[in-house]
Amino acid sequence: MRLRNQMLVIEGREKAAADLPFAMLGLDSDNDGAFMNQSVFDYCKGRGLEQTRSRAFRKNDQAWVEQKNGSVVRRLVGYGRLSGTDARNALAKLYVSSRLYINFF
Repeated sequence: MRLRNQMLVIEGREKAAADLPFAMLGLDSDNDGAFMNQSVFDYCKGRGLEQTRSRAFRKNDQAWVEQKNGSVVRRLVGYGRLSGTDARNALAKLYVSSRLYINFF
């Protein structure tokens, strides 16, 4: 399961980079094992990306992300835990539909 999560992070990063109008320079994540592992480290190193993380037990380091989770993500999908490929695919479709509106308006 952990390896699958690592691959989802890498796959998601590639999809996000393809949607950006500029080159991605780094990956800043929390301390979750899906982000902080050898696979993601090797991926970032191989592409010249700077990998940084928030400080342990300092939830305010990610305040902007958490604010977006509350004001955007939770409004769209609620508070339930979603996991697995089917949930990821459904969320991806939802985000494609809402991304431009949320980011530009």
